[in-house]
Amino acid sequence: MPPELLTDRPTTWTARIRCKDGDHALELTDREVVAERLLRTSRKHSFDPDVDVDWDAPQDPDVWYAPPQLVSIYETPLWDGLTHRQRVELTKREMCSIASFGIWSEMLLMQALVQHAYRRRYDSEHVAYALTEIADECRHSKMFGRMVRTCGLRTHRPRALEYHSAKLFGTVYDPMPMFAGTLVVEEFTDAFQRLTFPDEGVQPVIRQVTRIHVIEEARHIRYAREELKRLVAHASPVRRRAAAYALAQATRLMATQVVHPSCYTAVGLDPKLARRVAARSEHRRETMTWAFRKCTAFFDEVGFLDGRARDVWVRAGLLKP
Repeated sequence: MPPELLTDRPTTWTARIRCKDGDHALELTDREVVAERLLRTSRKHSFDPDVDVDWDAPQDPDVWYAPPQLVSIYETPLWDGLTHRQRVELTKREMCSIASFGIWSEMLLMQALVQHAYRRRYDSEHVAYALTEIADECRHSKMFGRMVRTCGLRTHRPRALEYHSAKLFGTVYDPMPMFAGTLVVEEFTDAFQRLTFPDEGVQPVIRQVTRIHVIEEARHIRYAREELKRLVAHASPVRRRAAAYALAQATRLMATQVVHPSCYTAVGLDPKLARRVAARSEHRRETMTWAFRKCTAFFDEVGFLDGRARDVWVRAGLLKP
């Protein structure tokens, strides 16, 4: 017999299928359907960076490590004053700085996903995918760390305030800002990397790393979007707006921290001056707005970008008025 569809909540459907022996019923929710699809895709399209990246590929000192238009000071007088080799070095430094930020943020995400899975039914597909994503993020963090070392550099932690404050993140379980924050970081890095991996003018090792990350992060973005839809749909307007405002402030701060000051020092620039120039650069603001465009469009769609939150995004140069 076909399954009987039962109404659950506005964003959830439940199919109850009676087994032939009548002993029990199996419930399939939209969470389970999405998770099953993501698990199936994971089985087909997952990578082992130790094998799937040619870590010994030669690095030409004249070849970019990222498309130059993604550099924070591109199309500014500071950029114009650099030699080609200095510009290449800056692309390397900024790419590795973003990778360092990615490792830190993925560690926070892994903590949150463990807490999320801990509170769900352990034999569910939803939890199985959460654990699969944690495994993906473990590989990504190792991959980014190895990429930085292969470039001859070292990873950086965030500033002391953000680093120590984030330690509290693992002690509090709040899924709505967790999944929203996941989208902020993953959509931002995804935008940069989708421009990087097809670019034949970029170092091969960087193209391979970013390609793997883009393919696997597409599943993570889908998982976070579907869960955030459910959470926002059941949150009160006050709760939703408070979470959206807090996230907007955190994103504003994050956007100023992805490029470590040492990137500028390495090419002979004053880091304080370079940061000011980047903050005032119209090209940089356009680039950041573009990088967050999918994220902000989704937040707007689900009601997570209204009130004061939208003003913060606009003032930070991450959303057009």
